[in-house]
Amino acid sequence: MDSIEYVQNRLKKLDRELSKFSILGENPLLMIESSFFVVDKTVEEIKDWVKGSGFQSEQEEIRFFKRYMTELLSRSYFFSELFLIESSKPLEENEKIFLFYQEKIEEIRRYFHRYAALNNYLVLGKTYLDRVYFLRASEAPLIYPDLVRHTLDSQFCTVYTLYFGRLKAMGRLMNFLLGKVGEVEKGIGKQKEEMNVASGLLWTGSKVELVELIYALKCTSVINHGSATVSDLASVLGTVFGKRLRGFYKTFEEIRSRKSSKTLYLDKCKDRLDSFISGYEEKE
Repeated sequence: MDSIEYVQNRLKKLDRELSKFSILGENPLLMIESSFFVVDKTVEEIKDWVKGSGFQSEQEEIRFFKRYMTELLSRSYFFSELFLIESSKPLEENEKIFLFYQEKIEEIRRYFHRYAALNNYLVLGKTYLDRVYFLRASEAPLIYPDLVRHTLDSQFCTVYTLYFGRLKAMGRLMNFLLGKVGEVEKGIGKQKEEMNVASGLLWTGSKVELVELIYALKCTSVINHGSATVSDLASVLGTVFGKRLRGFYKTFEEIRSRKSSKTLYLDKCKDRLDSFISGYEEKE
């Protein structure tokens, strides 16, 4: 059995084993961890095979490290990164989880931007640098200086096997997180509908007015003795008043850049309250 046939069989067996662990079911962290260790065991088995068998040609070596080892390592990266994400996500309400997932998605987008050239090479199926990227004996230049070359077991794979495996994992992780965001959004929508029905309250002012009020509550430390964050307040008030608040930090920057009063809404509140108090006193 040559190396290509061996790794093909091991990948098929691995996928059968991974299908036993549902990372979307109950206790997902346990399922993710178990999946990672199943992949890790397969990596060690293939690692021993590669060290003991070798390749019949350069083309076989390139094919092995470009196609099959990147697939294997992408699974390892995927479960490793997913475990870190799911074990550190907020345990509170859906709004915080939504913002957390959005932040992780943005991190992946930045990763793809950084390695755009390599990702294009992978996605477009280019081959002209295969001998540089996927032959272990080649002196492949690094795109960015890092410790990968120094910590790499060069008998087992190349620097670019790791890069391409991680790119594939990031693509899979992006799709997974987008799916989770969709689920959380549905939960937020349902939660808001229930909250709006229960409260009967709907914010009919502008978004910038609500943001101004939120920052005023934060600055005056009247919620949880000042420990509540702007994000906490935006999440709760947005839910109560049926107003999803995205980009409220940007809205605050717009408030800061005003030429006249920075607190237009609060000024209006003060004027209206003063007028109401004066009118009330006159009636007495």
